[in-house]
Amino acid sequence: MTARQREVEAIKRWRRGQIASARRKLELSAEEGPDPEQAVAEALAAFTMLSRSSSHSLERDPVSARDVTEVRRRWARIQKRAQKKR
Repeated sequence: MTARQREVEAIKRWRRGQIASARRKLELSAEEGPDPEQAVAEALAAFTMLSRSSSHSLERDPVSARDVTEVRRRWARIQKRAQKKR
């Protein structure tokens, strides 16, 4: 086996390992379900970004207003779920 063939085989093994790892990660996340802490962190980040980006103008455009409403709705749902788990 030449050096080139060994390199190709090593890359193929690495790629198979990456694929197997990704599949296992998906299986584990499916078994565990949603991560409330991650969801809260993402919702807070989105809410902060939207509130900061829209605070410079007096009037919000319809798209920004809809986005803010959607983030608030999701945040309320996440809070309710977190309270139920306590």
